Amino acid sequence: MDDCADNSKAEHLRLAAIIKDCHDNLRSQCKLKGMKEAWSEHLQNTALLEQYSTAMHRLASIWETNTTNPNLYARSRVKWIIDYCNSYFFTNKVFLEKREREQRLAASYTDMPTFAASELKTSFTNTVNVLDVGSCFNPFAGESKFNVTAIDLCPATSDVLKADFLKIMLNKNDKIVTEDAEVQSLPSAYFDCVIFSLLLEYIPSPEERLHCCQKAYELLRAEGILIIITPDSQHVGKNAKLMKNWRYTLGTLGFYRICFEKLPHITCMVFRKTLMPVVAQRWAELHREDYMTTTINIPQDKV
Repeated sequence: MDDCADNSKAEHLRLAAIIKDCHDNLRSQCKLKGMKEAWSEHLQNTALLEQYSTAMHRLASIWETNTTNPNLYARSRVKWIIDYCNSYFFTNKVFLEKREREQRLAASYTDMPTFAASELKTSFTNTVNVLDVGSCFNPFAGESKFNVTAIDLCPATSDVLKADFLKIMLNKNDKIVTEDAEVQSLPSAYFDCVIFSLLLEYIPSPEERLHCCQKAYELLRAEGILIIITPDSQHVGKNAKLMKNWRYTLGTLGFYRICFEKLPHITCMVFRKTLMPVVAQRWAELHREDYMTTTINIPQDKV
């Protein structure tokens, strides 16, 4: 039993090292050569991309399939996302609570219009359109209420589409456009949920992380949600300013944060695309602190 546990731990560490080394190398190359050249070279390194994708898939299976260990599974990022989506989309209580909160916020700004309940969708009864960016192995494939579009630079499973989210264009045709087996464009204002699970840390540039969030905003329908899962093993106060700055920055785009939860190794956040972007933008303006700027930085940017 001890040998088995030791082997499992050693494998976990080996896989984690592959992922960390890839991130570190990409960030260092970005600093040396600039984002454009470093990213282009990264995409051409197919052997590295495949090694990374395999490592992510195998490492995730330790957490995501271990339902026999309730303590471990309870900290699963996939379970957290599924639970929140089911709560937000398929129970009227949560969805309507978030809308009412937004309406109260709009009413507190004297020059802001609000919406009558009769004008708005009241619930999601069948399925929701979900875009999982950097999916690797499509962990949400088994969710019957999720119509999932899963994309990744180097898919680990056949149900994930190959795509570079940074380069994807937007269309107004409600269609996913592919060319040479790679996604070229996605429909704007089409998705109910966009998922960035361990994605933003992969992107080596604050500007491109912000670009990803802007693109997510444009892909979402009004009242849709952007779910961000970011690795964080520190205590909740360690990166508090950073997370507040994320909240401010996404507010300037028209997102209003509706959920924040710190788990042992990750931070989970949900941002709602407000019915009127000016509501979130006004909130961000009023709550801006002196240190805040419109950027998406991560702790590794300081290294």
